[in-house]
Amino acid sequence: MTKGSDPYFSKTIEKGLIILNLFDRDHTSRRLSEIAKLTGINKTSVFRFVNTLVKLGYLRKSTHNNLLRLGPRAFVLGQNFFHGFDILQSVKPIIDKTFLEHGISIDSAILHENSLISLYRREVPNIIFLRLPLVMDDLYARAMGKAVLAHLETEDLRGFLDQIEFRQLTPNTVVDREALMAELAQAKEQGYTLNDEEYVKGLTCIGAPVFNYNTHQVAGAVSLDFPSADYSVDQILSTYAGILTKLASEMSEIFTLGDL
Repeated sequence: MTKGSDPYFSKTIEKGLIILNLFDRDHTSRRLSEIAKLTGINKTSVFRFVNTLVKLGYLRKSTHNNLLRLGPRAFVLGQNFFHGFDILQSVKPIIDKTFLEHGISIDSAILHENSLISLYRREVPNIIFLRLPLVMDDLYARAMGKAVLAHLETEDLRGFLDQIEFRQLTPNTVVDREALMAELAQAKEQGYTLNDEEYVKGLTCIGAPVFNYNTHQVAGAVSLDFPSADYSVDQILSTYAGILTKLASEMSEIFTLGDL
Protein backbone atom coordinates (compact mmCIF):
# COMPACT_ATOMS: atom_id res chain seq x y z
CA MET A 1 0.00 0.00 0.00
CA THR A 2 1.39 3.40 -0.97
CA LYS A 3 1.12 6.38 1.33
CA GLY A 4 -1.39 7.96 -1.05
CA SER A 5 -3.80 5.05 -0.64
CA ASP A 6 -3.34 4.66 3.12
CA PRO A 7 -6.39 6.15 4.91
CA TYR A 8 -4.33 6.55 8.09
CA PHE A 9 -1.49 8.48 6.46
CA SER A 10 -1.27 12.07 7.79
CA LYS A 11 -0.37 14.53 5.05
CA THR A 12 -0.20 17.31 7.64
CA ILE A 13 2.59 15.59 9.56
CA GLU A 14 4.29 14.74 6.27
CA LYS A 15 4.38 18.40 5.24
CA GLY A 16 5.73 19.50 8.60
CA LEU A 17 8.54 16.95 8.40
CA ILE A 18 9.29 17.90 4.79
CA ILE A 19 9.83 21.49 5.96
CA LEU A 20 12.12 20.42 8.82
CA ASN A 21 14.12 18.24 6.41
CA LEU A 22 15.01 21.32 4.35
CA PHE A 23 17.41 22.39 7.11
CA ASP A 24 20.81 20.71 7.26
CA ARG A 25 24.46 21.63 7.75
CA ASP A 26 24.66 23.06 4.23
CA HIS A 27 21.37 24.96 4.53
CA THR A 28 21.17 26.30 8.07
CA SER A 29 18.70 29.06 7.24
CA ARG A 30 15.74 29.43 4.89
CA ARG A 31 13.23 32.10 3.92
CA LEU A 32 9.48 31.50 3.87
CA SER A 33 9.30 32.04 0.09
CA GLU A 34 12.19 29.60 -0.41
CA ILE A 35 10.41 26.92 1.64
CA ALA A 36 7.23 27.38 -0.38
CA LYS A 37 9.16 27.06 -3.64
CA LEU A 38 11.12 23.98 -2.58
CA THR A 39 8.16 22.12 -1.10
CA GLY A 40 5.49 23.13 -3.60
CA ILE A 41 3.21 23.99 -0.68
CA ASN A 42 1.30 27.25 -1.09
CA LYS A 43 2.70 30.21 0.86
CA THR A 44 -0.30 30.56 3.19
CA SER A 45 -0.03 26.92 4.28
CA VAL A 46 3.74 27.20 4.63
CA PHE A 47 3.26 30.22 6.90
CA ARG A 48 0.87 28.21 9.08
CA PHE A 49 3.24 25.23 9.29
CA VAL A 50 6.25 27.42 9.99
CA ASN A 51 4.44 29.46 12.61
CA THR A 52 3.42 26.27 14.42
CA LEU A 53 6.98 24.89 14.30
CA VAL A 54 8.32 28.21 15.65
CA LYS A 55 5.78 28.21 18.49
CA LEU A 56 6.76 24.63 19.38
CA GLY A 57 10.47 25.45 19.30
CA TYR A 58 11.44 23.29 16.32
CA LEU A 59 12.19 26.40 14.26
CA ARG A 60 13.25 29.90 15.27
CA LYS A 61 12.76 33.13 13.33
CA SER A 62 15.26 35.96 13.28
CA THR A 63 13.75 39.21 14.53
CA HIS A 64 15.70 41.42 12.11
CA ASN A 65 15.66 39.54 8.77
CA ASN A 66 12.94 36.86 9.21
CA LEU A 67 15.36 34.06 8.37
CA LEU A 68 14.27 30.69 9.74
CA ARG A 69 16.64 28.27 11.47
CA LEU A 70 16.30 25.06 13.43
CA GLY A 71 15.23 25.67 17.02
CA PRO A 72 16.34 24.07 20.30
CA ARG A 73 13.57 21.47 20.29
CA ALA A 74 14.85 20.19 16.93
CA PHE A 75 18.32 19.80 18.46
CA VAL A 76 16.95 17.87 21.44
CA LEU A 77 14.87 15.66 19.16
CA GLY A 78 17.87 14.94 16.95
CA GLN A 79 20.03 14.05 19.96
CA ASN A 80 17.34 11.74 21.31
CA PHE A 81 17.04 9.99 17.96
CA PHE A 82 20.82 9.69 17.64
CA HIS A 83 21.42 8.24 21.09
CA GLY A 84 18.29 6.11 21.05
CA PHE A 85 19.00 4.43 17.71
CA ASP A 86 19.75 0.87 18.84
CA ILE A 87 21.55 -0.15 15.62
CA LEU A 88 24.02 2.70 16.09
CA GLN A 89 24.67 1.79 19.72
CA SER A 90 25.26 -1.84 18.75
CA VAL A 91 27.52 -1.05 15.78
CA LYS A 92 29.79 1.44 17.54
CA PRO A 93 31.69 -1.06 19.74
CA ILE A 94 32.69 -3.37 16.89
CA ILE A 95 33.73 -0.47 14.65
CA ASP A 96 35.68 1.06 17.54
CA LYS A 97 37.38 -2.29 18.19
CA THR A 98 38.46 -2.65 14.55
CA PHE A 99 39.59 0.97 14.46
CA LEU A 100 41.78 0.56 17.56
CA GLU A 101 43.23 -2.78 16.45
CA HIS A 102 44.21 -1.72 12.93
CA GLY A 103 44.42 2.09 12.96
CA ILE A 104 42.28 2.57 9.87
CA SER A 105 39.44 4.94 9.08
CA ILE A 106 36.03 3.25 8.98
CA ASP A 107 32.74 4.52 7.61
CA SER A 108 29.33 2.88 7.82
CA ALA A 109 25.87 3.60 6.45
CA ILE A 110 22.36 2.21 6.26
CA LEU A 111 20.39 1.86 3.04
CA HIS A 112 17.19 3.84 2.64
CA GLU A 113 15.46 3.60 -0.73
CA ASN A 114 18.13 4.70 -3.26
CA SER A 115 20.40 6.48 -0.78
CA LEU A 116 22.87 5.63 1.95
CA ILE A 117 22.49 7.41 5.27
CA SER A 118 25.68 7.87 7.28
CA LEU A 119 25.61 5.78 10.46
CA TYR A 120 28.98 5.94 12.25
CA ARG A 121 32.52 6.96 11.30
CA ARG A 122 35.93 6.65 13.00
CA GLU A 123 38.75 8.57 11.35
CA VAL A 124 42.51 8.43 11.81
CA PRO A 125 44.45 11.73 11.75
CA ASN A 126 46.32 11.01 8.50
CA ILE A 127 43.20 10.55 6.36
CA ILE A 128 42.37 13.21 3.79
CA PHE A 129 39.83 15.61 5.31
CA LEU A 130 36.43 15.08 3.79
CA ARG A 131 33.12 16.52 4.89
CA LEU A 132 30.85 13.57 4.21
CA PRO A 133 27.18 14.25 3.56
CA LEU A 134 24.62 12.69 5.87
CA VAL A 135 22.70 11.35 2.86
CA MET A 136 24.74 9.86 0.01
CA ASP A 137 23.10 9.60 -3.40
CA ASP A 138 26.06 9.16 -5.79
CA LEU A 139 26.39 5.45 -4.96
CA TYR A 140 28.16 4.62 -8.24
CA ALA A 141 31.22 6.63 -7.13
CA ARG A 142 31.58 5.27 -3.58
CA ALA A 143 32.92 2.01 -2.19
CA MET A 144 29.91 1.64 0.12
CA GLY A 145 27.54 2.61 -2.66
CA LYS A 146 28.97 0.06 -5.07
CA ALA A 147 28.82 -2.59 -2.35
CA VAL A 148 25.07 -2.01 -2.12
CA LEU A 149 24.51 -1.80 -5.87
CA ALA A 150 26.40 -5.05 -6.45
CA HIS A 151 23.81 -6.93 -4.41
CA LEU A 152 20.67 -5.52 -5.97
CA GLU A 153 18.63 -7.71 -8.28
CA THR A 154 19.55 -7.06 -11.92
CA GLU A 155 16.19 -5.46 -12.68
CA ASP A 156 16.41 -3.21 -9.60
CA LEU A 157 19.97 -2.24 -10.49
CA ARG A 158 19.02 -1.31 -14.05
CA GLY A 159 16.07 0.68 -12.71
CA PHE A 160 18.36 2.54 -10.31
CA LEU A 161 20.91 3.32 -13.02
CA ASP A 162 18.11 4.59 -15.27
CA GLN A 163 17.23 7.23 -12.68
CA ILE A 164 20.65 8.70 -11.99
CA GLU A 165 22.87 11.17 -13.79
CA PHE A 166 26.48 10.02 -13.89
CA ARG A 167 28.91 12.79 -12.98
CA GLN A 168 32.67 12.74 -13.55
CA LEU A 169 33.64 13.62 -9.97
CA THR A 170 37.34 12.82 -10.57
CA PRO A 171 39.28 11.52 -13.59
CA ASN A 172 38.86 8.01 -12.12
CA THR A 173 35.08 8.06 -11.72
CA VAL A 174 33.45 5.22 -13.66
CA VAL A 175 30.66 6.85 -15.65
CA ASP A 176 30.17 4.18 -18.29
CA ARG A 177 27.09 2.16 -17.35
CA GLU A 178 28.18 -1.18 -18.78
CA ALA A 179 31.67 -0.86 -17.30
CA LEU A 180 30.11 -0.17 -13.91
CA MET A 181 27.81 -3.18 -14.17
CA ALA A 182 30.76 -5.42 -15.04
CA GLU A 183 32.65 -4.07 -12.03
CA LEU A 184 29.65 -4.67 -9.77
CA ALA A 185 29.32 -8.27 -10.99
CA GLN A 186 32.96 -8.90 -10.10
CA ALA A 187 32.53 -7.20 -6.73
CA LYS A 188 29.58 -9.44 -5.89
CA GLU A 189 31.75 -12.51 -6.45
CA GLN A 190 34.74 -11.28 -4.44
CA GLY A 191 32.72 -9.83 -1.56
CA TYR A 192 34.08 -6.27 -1.60
CA THR A 193 34.32 -3.20 -3.82
CA LEU A 194 37.13 -0.80 -4.65
CA ASN A 195 36.96 2.97 -4.98
CA ASP A 196 40.34 4.13 -6.26
CA GLU A 197 40.10 7.94 -6.06
CA GLU A 198 36.71 7.88 -7.80
CA TYR A 199 34.83 10.08 -5.35
CA VAL A 200 37.63 12.40 -4.33
CA LYS A 201 41.27 12.54 -5.40
CA GLY A 202 43.69 11.25 -2.80
CA LEU A 203 41.26 8.80 -1.17
CA THR A 204 41.12 5.05 -1.81
CA CYS A 205 38.39 2.98 -0.17
CA ILE A 206 37.20 -0.61 -0.07
CA GLY A 207 33.61 -1.40 0.83
CA ALA A 208 31.50 -4.40 1.74
CA PRO A 209 27.75 -4.94 1.99
CA VAL A 210 25.91 -5.38 5.27
CA PHE A 211 22.90 -7.70 5.13
CA ASN A 212 19.75 -8.44 7.03
CA TYR A 213 19.95 -12.25 7.02
CA ASN A 214 16.25 -12.55 7.84
CA THR A 215 15.21 -10.85 4.61
CA HIS A 216 18.31 -11.85 2.57
CA GLN A 217 18.51 -8.21 1.49
CA VAL A 218 21.40 -5.76 1.58
CA ALA A 219 20.67 -3.24 4.35
CA GLY A 220 23.77 -1.04 4.39
CA ALA A 221 27.52 -1.03 3.92
CA VAL A 222 30.86 -0.41 5.60
CA SER A 223 34.13 0.88 4.16
CA LEU A 224 37.78 1.25 5.08
CA ASP A 225 39.33 4.51 3.87
CA PHE A 226 43.00 5.20 3.09
CA PRO A 227 45.08 8.16 1.87
CA SER A 228 46.17 7.11 -1.62
CA ALA A 229 49.64 8.60 -1.18
CA ASP A 230 50.39 6.21 1.70
CA TYR A 231 48.75 2.98 0.54
CA SER A 232 48.84 1.19 -2.81
CA VAL A 233 45.74 -0.63 -4.03
CA ASP A 234 47.57 -3.97 -3.83
CA GLN A 235 48.59 -3.26 -0.24
CA ILE A 236 45.05 -2.32 0.72
CA LEU A 237 43.48 -5.40 -0.84
CA SER A 238 46.05 -7.91 0.44
CA THR A 239 46.16 -6.56 3.98
CA TYR A 240 42.69 -5.21 4.67
CA ALA A 241 40.07 -6.98 2.50
CA GLY A 242 39.74 -9.80 5.06
CA ILE A 243 39.43 -7.31 7.93
CA LEU A 244 36.69 -5.50 6.04
CA THR A 245 34.61 -8.58 5.20
CA LYS A 246 34.88 -9.81 8.81
CA LEU A 247 33.63 -6.46 10.07
CA ALA A 248 30.78 -6.50 7.52
CA SER A 249 29.78 -9.99 8.69
CA GLU A 250 29.70 -8.87 12.33
CA MET A 251 27.61 -5.85 11.41
CA SER A 252 25.22 -8.04 9.42
CA GLU A 253 24.51 -10.04 12.58
CA ILE A 254 23.59 -6.79 14.34
CA PHE A 255 21.45 -5.56 11.45
CA THR A 256 19.65 -8.91 11.44
CA LEU A 257 18.94 -8.82 15.18
CA GLY A 258 17.75 -5.22 14.82
CA ASP A 259 15.69 -6.29 11.79
CA LEU A 260 16.93 -3.30 9.81
